[in-house]
Amino acid sequence: MLSTLTKPIACWQQEYNTGNSQVDGQHQQLFEIVNALHDAVVARQNIYTIQELLEALANHTIEHFQTEEALMMAVNYPDYDRHKHTHDYLLSKVDRLLLKFRDRNTEAVTTELTQFLTEWLTHHIKGEDQKMIQFFQNQ
Repeated sequence: MLSTLTKPIACWQQEYNTGNSQVDGQHQQLFEIVNALHDAVVARQNIYTIQELLEALANHTIEHFQTEEALMMAVNYPDYDRHKHTHDYLLSKVDRLLLKFRDRNTEAVTTELTQFLTEWLTHHIKGEDQKMIQFFQNQ
């Protein structure tokens, strides 16, 4: 578990629980990484720390999306294409960010980014992921 120095920007709430322990655990890890990234940005930590956190975020996001997509495919989830499209959108945004950062464009990582990630995660979990898990439970 990552510790935070500032007040967490991404606060896990019980309403985000989907009932799937693997998905919920991965969501909570994403929240922890976003909070650690936010701390690093606020504290103006060195670029290597921020890059490490961005790469952890990208890797964990890919792993999480693969988990969800495999679950959806296993039950022929009818909204698979739309849900995957939302995953692809975030991954392309994170990929572009990593490229900018690797080119030493450190201004690309701001508290606006961590706010966007927090909002995207909570909206996605409360919308797409809740619908997906509800479909699984009704099977």
